[in-house]
Amino acid sequence: MKLSAEQIAQIKSWISKRGFTHTDVQYEIIDHVASAIEDKMDKDPDLTLEIAFKQVHKSFGVFGFQTIEESIASKLNKELRDSYGRGIKQIFSSEKLFIPILFILSLITFYQSFPEYFKVFCQSIFIASTVGALIYYFVQYRQKKYIKNYLSFKMAIAIIPNILVVVGNLSINFLKNIHPNYAVVIFSILVIVVYAIILGTNQMIEKTEKLHKLYKSN
Repeated sequence: MKLSAEQIAQIKSWISKRGFTHTDVQYEIIDHVASAIEDKMDKDPDLTLEIAFKQVHKSFGVFGFQTIEESIASKLNKELRDSYGRGIKQIFSSEKLFIPILFILSLITFYQSFPEYFKVFCQSIFIASTVGALIYYFVQYRQKKYIKNYLSFKMAIAIIPNILVVVGNLSINFLKNIHPNYAVVIFSILVIVVYAIILGTNQMIEKTEKLHKLYKSN
């Protein structure tokens, strides 16, 4: 037998009640269990949907659907790392390279012109970058409400506050205590890395939006 849309919705509700609330995880679990439920109900027409679901859930062992969620999270982590790598390639193979170049040139120019204010200038850049990153973070959450329950979106956007913590620690505990020449080099590397991560994050968000459209069309 073929499960109806109403039965799929009921399965999705049961999956959610078991603590799996991310939309993409729910649909992935449904992909794994729907055919198994159909097979069971074909073999035993008197079997109810709920009992068939419980039997299939039990077949996944002690951890149940958690193994599927962990597999999805592991896959998404790899996709995120790959997207950051593509972000770096995109920077060095397109006109986007001009953005970090202009930033690096501005650092060098400022240091040569006002060496006594260079550390203050770096601190100002960090504060401005932090504000910009926070604005990006909250704008994404506000504009992408329709995908906020996707694990892929949450994992992609979560990197932003983590970046702020890392860069903040470097700025406060390390960069202010080293020679400006080294600070220029480190800041330049950070700019490229952060820019690549933002590009990679955007790629993952776009992929999540495509997945959302696919789910809605089915």
